[in-house]
Amino acid sequence: MFHWINNIWIALLMLGAMTWVINFASDKLGDALHILGVKLNIPTSVRGATFDAVSSSFPEFSTAMVAVLVYKEFADIGIPAIAGSGIFNVLLIPMLSIIAYKGKDLLKAEKSVVYRDMFFYSLSVISLMLMAYSGKFTTLSGIILMSIYVCYVFVLYIQTKNFRRSQNESAAAIEEDEEEEEDMSYGQIFITVALAIAALWVSCDAIVQSAIIIAATFNIPTIIVSVIILAACTSIPDTLLSVKSASMGDADGAVSNAVGSNIFDICICLGFPILISGKDIVVSFGNNLVIFSFLLISMITTGSLLLKKNGVSKKDGFIMASVYGLFLVYIVGVATGLIPLNILG
Repeated sequence: MFHWINNIWIALLMLGAMTWVINFASDKLGDALHILGVKLNIPTSVRGATFDAVSSSFPEFSTAMVAVLVYKEFADIGIPAIAGSGIFNVLLIPMLSIIAYKGKDLLKAEKSVVYRDMFFYSLSVISLMLMAYSGKFTTLSGIILMSIYVCYVFVLYIQTKNFRRSQNESAAAIEEDEEEEEDMSYGQIFITVALAIAALWVSCDAIVQSAIIIAATFNIPTIIVSVIILAACTSIPDTLLSVKSASMGDADGAVSNAVGSNIFDICICLGFPILISGKDIVVSFGNNLVIFSFLLISMITTGSLLLKKNGVSKKDGFIMASVYGLFLVYIVGVATGLIPLNILG
């Protein structure tokens, strides 16, 4: 569709334009799915891990699907785009949220939530690494990744049920009334979702083609362009949403959403395209080893800071930025040929 994107200037222009489209369409999709979740009376945390996660992560999902179905380059585009987005989300989004936080007290995350998300996130990444070590992704790989996410949603559902039992029924009723204030008909929801998904698919197709042109123009491996440019473009909706929440005082929610949506990215945005590809997808473990390692390092860094007894300060945000800086150093080293892409030789 976008073969006319054939030079660097058009590619850069389309990156900027399509990034704006991605942000706008993700916002509309998020509003529609949130209202649908409320109308269906889906528990809050389950809604956050499913409908809300779909809206904020659909750009990553579309990128992976386009890589599989259109460009047949899942290993060099889909995987690094999702991985790069994961590193961006876990390090830079919490950092920006902490900096944007206006509260007087230090940010304190609920430790049980941090442990829960760290466990499922680490399980997802380790599973991905083991699959890559085998040299290929199979149908079973997709099933395993998606099963991990189903287990995650089930845990959220159980926790939500237990939480609701402990709440006052009248307070819960008031909260539900407040959520119902904004409403859309099912027809409006369907049309909004359909148009938003179409816009996201087309815009992600455009940025993938743009990334390929940029890689070819500067003679940079496609995997490197994907892990930085595509990851940043598709992570903008998550970033703006989290920073907005943090500036309004909900930094805890902003950080939790950034970490939780990454589980969706790895398990669904990679698992589903692998499942429907209908064939084994060859992948280089050596090419992706450092990137996968940074996925774990980023989670350990952010998780450890969120578990601090006294809370997270703005200085801790710069620790997250420093780790992402190391990741960028590695990327620049690979792009310039100073560091081999395949460290295993």
